[in-house]
Amino acid sequence: MSTQPKLAPALTEAEQRLRALVTTAPIVLFALDRQGVFTLSEGRALHKLGLQPEEAIGRSVFEMYAKYPDILASATRALRGEAFSAPSELPELGLCFETHWAPIHDSHGALAGTIGVAVDVSERNRNERAREEAETLYRSLVEQLSAVTYIAELGLEGEWLFVSPQIESLLGYSPQEWLARSANWIDHVHPDDRHAVAVAEEATLHGNPFRAEYRMNRRDGSMVWINDSGSLVRDQDGRELLHGVLVDVTEQKQLQTRLAQTERMEAVGQLASGVAHDFNNLLTIIKGYSSLMLEKDPNGPDAHAAREIQQAADRAASLTHQLLAFGRKQTLQPRILDINVIVRGLQTMLRRVVAENVELVISTGNRLRPIKADPVQMEQVLLNLVVNARDAMPTGGKLTISTERIQLPLDVGQDETLVRAGSYIALSVRDTGIGMDAATRARIFEPFFTTKEVGKGTGLGLATVYGIIKQSNGHIEVESEPGAGSTFRVLLPEVDSEPAPSVKAVMTESQKRGTGTILLAEDEPLLRELGQTILKQAGYDVLTAPDAPSLEQLVLTYSGSVDLLLTDVVMPGMSGPELVRVVKNRWPDIRVLYMSGYADDDIDDLDRDAGFLQKPFTPSELTAKIAEVLGN
Repeated sequence: MSTQPKLAPALTEAEQRLRALVTTAPIVLFALDRQGVFTLSEGRALHKLGLQPEEAIGRSVFEMYAKYPDILASATRALRGEAFSAPSELPELGLCFETHWAPIHDSHGALAGTIGVAVDVSERNRNERAREEAETLYRSLVEQLSAVTYIAELGLEGEWLFVSPQIESLLGYSPQEWLARSANWIDHVHPDDRHAVAVAEEATLHGNPFRAEYRMNRRDGSMVWINDSGSLVRDQDGRELLHGVLVDVTEQKQLQTRLAQTERMEAVGQLASGVAHDFNNLLTIIKGYSSLMLEKDPNGPDAHAAREIQQAADRAASLTHQLLAFGRKQTLQPRILDINVIVRGLQTMLRRVVAENVELVISTGNRLRPIKADPVQMEQVLLNLVVNARDAMPTGGKLTISTERIQLPLDVGQDETLVRAGSYIALSVRDTGIGMDAATRARIFEPFFTTKEVGKGTGLGLATVYGIIKQSNGHIEVESEPGAGSTFRVLLPEVDSEPAPSVKAVMTESQKRGTGTILLAEDEPLLRELGQTILKQAGYDVLTAPDAPSLEQLVLTYSGSVDLLLTDVVMPGMSGPELVRVVKNRWPDIRVLYMSGYADDDIDDLDRDAGFLQKPFTPSELTAKIAEVLGN
């Protein structure tokens, strides 16, 4: 009797704890009789179903959830006396329950119904699905990226724990092969670049992101440039692992190299052109005064010295022409021509140029379309290429010159090496000489670069070829390997016009003298004085202007007529074409003769009816050109 009163309070406390659990936990506690009618319905999760506690009591589970076959199937199983757990989903409500079913028996042990606990796992399932979707998306992104993702221990001998499938396309190893020998990964890094990797890892240990660029050897022996970036991430065991990305930057490196080479070539070309321009002014003065000395006394005591000065000036002028050719600043006189005529015209000279132990073979294509180029410069191109080929065969060999038509259906190359789709005439010079390695090929067109002995070459031959071809809207390429000879191929666009017959100008005595007034605009004092002397001796009246303000003042104050304007292409304060417009406003019928040490971009704007004279020139060349312009 003494223990009975103590049971009731204990059951009350258990009931209270159970009720507290049911009302606070995300669950539904329910019971069904043998017909599936609710006899119990409690729990905080009821409100998600739109129900109040005990609201479902007296209603059939088969009616309330008739559109949920999974719930009905579970209820049927449970009313047969089974104990089990099963998911119950209500998609339109966005709910998912994990339901645990158990049978209820009466006092006689007969099946009286079922009791269940439905736990709301909607949030957990959503989180799991989100994680699975994120993992699937991550795997998809990783597999689609061209980059390689990896997880590895830090250190030059650190083990790799994960690497994405792209490792096979990057280095030629499957992920399984790479991971099996990943501790030796540093062996694949170029020896010269391993120090950079070590420095990057040391920086990472001090809290910086891992950043390094290095070369790696692929399985097939080729080399690839890698950009490696990553950061340290602590895993579940507390280890700090490097999570990184490997990106193939080989093409980018090649582009950077080509760009640097192009910029270097352009800078050297500008420097060479500037030097040649100034030098041509000096050579014009030297040639001019030495010519005046000879004209004054052809057989005098100073005549020999004057001729030597002229010859030296001619050799110096040839050098400046080569510099201007490389810098694409020389004045070309393009015309429609047949490349085969150029080759055949030089055939005799070329046979004298090559050594006796070199076999010269010339093979020209049939019925080639003409090109537009300067014939003199094209002769220079062919001669320079032949001399280069001859020097590459010191012990003899075979030198082949060929021409052919080439059709490019698509653009080839990029940047400086870009060749547009179209029809081209190709001039090829092939030798069986010593060939070149990649380093030499990369610099072969640089001015003053030569592999010959000191005193054996200027290093301007191929640079001149390069400049002429580029200035002629063409392209030049070279194929060569050490010991396998070299092939230089020049591509020039074909044109539809027919070649024009060449007319050789013949200078007459009458061209040395003339009449009329010439306005000389030249900023170089010595050259202006020389020009004034030459023109006065030739019978012309001469007005001079050292700069644009002086010329504008002369235009305003001079009341007479002027027959010809002789001007430099570039003048201080005003370009030649601008200067011409000022003068023509005063004298509309004035003739114009430009002169310049090089043909820069301004020459594209010159009056097509104007004449042009390339510096350096002699007095007779100047007077002949003036006579030609005035005569036209």
